Amino acid sequence: MEYILFSTQQMKYVFCKKLAAYLCMKPSPSPSLEPPLNIYRRRESDVSEVHYSNSPRCNDMATRAVPAMKSEAADRVLQEVLELLKTRVQKEDEQSYEADRDDEIKHDWMLAAAVLDRICAIAFAVVLIGGTVVFFTIIINHP
Repeated sequence: MEYILFSTQQMKYVFCKKLAAYLCMKPSPSPSLEPPLNIYRRRESDVSEVHYSNSPRCNDMATRAVPAMKSEAADRVLQEVLELLKTRVQKEDEQSYEADRDDEIKHDWMLAAAVLDRICAIAFAVVLIGGTVVFFTIIINHP
């Protein structure tokens, strides 16, 4: 006796593509998921030295000289804040990617369950109708 082992991808193909098409079931449209780029590649951006403001005091502040020590400390703090924001955005992208991937897997399993449900319903209907026909044939032909 020869055993046939199916991989998960083969089972997904059979249930979600072939059987679903034969049973006239539409798979839910799910976009192909590509991992976000910033998971694998870190983006580098510079802190801009130019600050824009709409306040009326902007011109006054632009003409004042800021001591170099305060500017360096402010740049360091801004750089840390920027790094924290980058980390947060990267983490949110990773979580969004994971959630989308989990949703796609869930939808694939739901489609496979619907295909099995339809197959079982068809088999039940065939057995029920066949059994009913046989039952009435036996009753009618019984002397």
